[in-house]
Amino acid sequence: MVVTMKDVADYAGVSKSTVSQFLNKRYNFMSAQTKEKIAQAIDSLEYQPNQLARSLKQKKTNLVAIVASNLSSRFTTELVSVIEKRMNTFGIDVIVAASEDNPEKEKKYVESLIAKQVDGFLIFPTIENKDLYQQLAKRNYPIVFLDRVLEQVPISSVLLDNRLAIEESVQHLIDQNIKKIAILTFPVGVTNSITPRIERIEGYRSGLNKNQIQINQKYIQSDLPENMPRLLDQLFKMDDKPEAIVATNDILLEIVLTWVKENHVKIPQELSIIGIDDVSFAKFYQPAISTIEQPIEEMGMAAADILLEQMKGQSDGHYHIKRFKGLFHNRESIKSSRTKK
Repeated sequence: MVVTMKDVADYAGVSKSTVSQFLNKRYNFMSAQTKEKIAQAIDSLEYQPNQLARSLKQKKTNLVAIVASNLSSRFTTELVSVIEKRMNTFGIDVIVAASEDNPEKEKKYVESLIAKQVDGFLIFPTIENKDLYQQLAKRNYPIVFLDRVLEQVPISSVLLDNRLAIEESVQHLIDQNIKKIAILTFPVGVTNSITPRIERIEGYRSGLNKNQIQINQKYIQSDLPENMPRLLDQLFKMDDKPEAIVATNDILLEIVLTWVKENHVKIPQELSIIGIDDVSFAKFYQPAISTIEQPIEEMGMAAADILLEQMKGQSDGHYHIKRFKGLFHNRESIKSSRTKK
């Protein structure tokens, strides 16, 4: 049931006009006690003043929005393209916005697009907006998460089986007797925990643990792209430098290959490489780079169809986490097996 301004007024024991003045920050003739009562009422009733409560559709707009983390990676742009084509076949237009993983920007986009009455969202979410998505889920607002999962938020997600993808990558290297393996990700932290980054590190650890190989914390590097060349310098100045690198997205793979070229490192004789996302340049690079390909077409179609079901009121009322298996492309960037003792 949608909470109205009148509900807030009744709960706080004030008039609707007083609540309106509070929401518009007109406090000139309002006591501290009244402000506190209204604030408590809004919190207790989970009232959404920024037009969220009015977002339960009175009409269809045939418009959905994709809020992407960024538009610089091949994975994201291709996934957006697949979703857009699928939606267009049903006469639905798509708006695309990029949050740059900025929670405030992400929230602003979502609230603004809700005010424009889009029929649904496909979102690369950040954990900081967990409360917002919980509230929208309670209102059965059509939403599908892409590439990420937010714990305790009942919204369906479509993503790669990240743990398995990295675990298999590590295993391919170990099968060639390569055990000193580094992994590169974008920043990972408590407040900005992004599902693929966390899960890919977990898959890395699991792959080593299954083979009873001790984990070297210095081989796990998570940072901004501009800092990666310096981190690579440090890694390869170590006495026990890595024999292989798993680059967990196409941007990091490009950074690694640039660093390799500038430092005259031979692939795979001196360094084996596996990239996540099968970018076109991986096939044509010399030597060709081994990759894990995400099934972008299947993922995009699945995400679009889940959202369409929600928009039509045909979903089963439950949320689902749909993970897709990556496809390993074994090319020339992994050193062949050496004699084992």
